[in-house]
Amino acid sequence: MIPVHVEGVRRNFGISSVFMYSVSLLDEAGKRLLILGVERHEAWPIIAALNNVALPRQETINVMVDTLKSLNCILEEVRIENYSINLPSLYNLCSCMLRWRTCEGEQEQAMTLRPGDAVGLALLMQAPLLISEVIFQQMGILLSEGETPELVFARYLLRQEGITLPEGKALRLGYSGTPLRDALVKEFKASLLGKAPPFPEEDMEQRKKDYLAFLLGEDAEKLIHGAAGR
Repeated sequence: MIPVHVEGVRRNFGISSVFMYSVSLLDEAGKRLLILGVERHEAWPIIAALNNVALPRQETINVMVDTLKSLNCILEEVRIENYSINLPSLYNLCSCMLRWRTCEGEQEQAMTLRPGDAVGLALLMQAPLLISEVIFQQMGILLSEGETPELVFARYLLRQEGITLPEGKALRLGYSGTPLRDALVKEFKASLLGKAPPFPEEDMEQRKKDYLAFLLGEDAEKLIHGAAGR
């Protein structure tokens, strides 16, 4: 099993998909990336946990975690052993093994969970998260020298939009290097303050254009129009 840490959550700009958000997991060596599609209700608790933000209204997973802690249940680790996609319904599911420690001793529990629930449970209970080598072989992305999760997402979006960068042009990632991840955190915090609706999907197209404009800088309009005209 490969220890991983949760690098962040991003909007994936998927078309007609319930999995509008993606969780990025990095192995401890930082050389392989695993991307899991999650739904909005799974994304919220993960973003809150990563950014130490209290939710004004608890999600179901938060209530479950608080209940387990009140019963002195400690989650020793979460192992995601298999990953499957149910094609008729397009739901993603993980076969997991949870190792618990209680006043009665240790025990293991096999469960089938949504990917976001497995990740959220590990984060909220501060338990190590481990992924099987089989999953990394099936879905893992080997990161080349200097490549980051943000670059993986950005380049995928460019391919999806049919945009080809001119030779020698670099993407603009800003001071943090993670503009797509940062944008979602900013939206999330604004929604909690009542300054924006929670993760508004209705303007997804505009958000995609804004992100592309940031990435491409002064060449954005020419490159985007060029791709649209092909």
